[in-house]
Amino acid sequence: MEIHQLQYIVEVAKHRHFTHAAEEICVAQSSLSQQITKLEEELGIKLFERTTRFVNPTPAGLEFISYAKKILAEIELSKQCMQAHVGLTKGTLHIGAITTLENIGFVSLITSFHNLFPGLYLDIALNGSYHLAEMLRTSEIDTALLTPPELDDDADIVYYPLGDDEFVLATTSSSPLATKKVVDLSELSKENFIFPSPDQSIHKIYLKACRDAGFTPTIVCQSSHSETSLALVSDGMGIGFFPLGMLLANTSTKVSIIRLAKPIKKHVAMALLKRSHYTPAVAAFRDYVLKRCQNTQQNK
Repeated sequence: MEIHQLQYIVEVAKHRHFTHAAEEICVAQSSLSQQITKLEEELGIKLFERTTRFVNPTPAGLEFISYAKKILAEIELSKQCMQAHVGLTKGTLHIGAITTLENIGFVSLITSFHNLFPGLYLDIALNGSYHLAEMLRTSEIDTALLTPPELDDDADIVYYPLGDDEFVLATTSSSPLATKKVVDLSELSKENFIFPSPDQSIHKIYLKACRDAGFTPTIVCQSSHSETSLALVSDGMGIGFFPLGMLLANTSTKVSIIRLAKPIKKHVAMALLKRSHYTPAVAAFRDYVLKRCQNTQQNK
């Protein structure tokens, strides 16, 4: 069993397709297929079921893939630990993030961290909080900036609070609602709403706020992309909740902001797997983000 075979197994499981996996890791499809077949023969069990269109892991394959990811993660950890000796001049940091992080100044945070450690390559994956937590567990990312999701079991993850977001309503400027500065959520039971996707933890927060106000919202559209949702609001499809900072930065005159009598708050945190030690890159990013957010909160 060789390391590259484990990498091949993980890529095929990710893409469910030999050709796409081979293209991703820049090897010939025939070589990738041969190596996986060789590994299956060595293990004495099939790891994948092949069809003419898709490749699906067998039950044994799913278990083996889990071990392969852990082994590759440990190898990557050992490599990055060695980089401490060269002052973080090389390496990759995989960062997960939700799409709305205006309250912690995500863009400037990433830029200033890169200026401190220009040798580090930063790979940023945008997704919903639930998905990011799972990506953290499977070592697809090293850390995540998210809203702590309500999970049945997240004892293996530690969350560092970074700040809070206030959410307000956005409506098209031509709507009768646009004349109001503040509104009670209970007044909006007849409105059409545009919501984020269910894999984003803020979806549950919005849903709970509406139900606490005495109604179940009529959701006419869901989108994981906040800019798309805002464009739909400005076009009159419905109203939506958005971070105040995002709307204040929006220059469109077609959107009006309405604050809520009972504000909706979203907590933003940094998530890390609980470990006795972290790679130098992860530790440096953690310390930098926590210090920066602490200073921001003190200066508000």
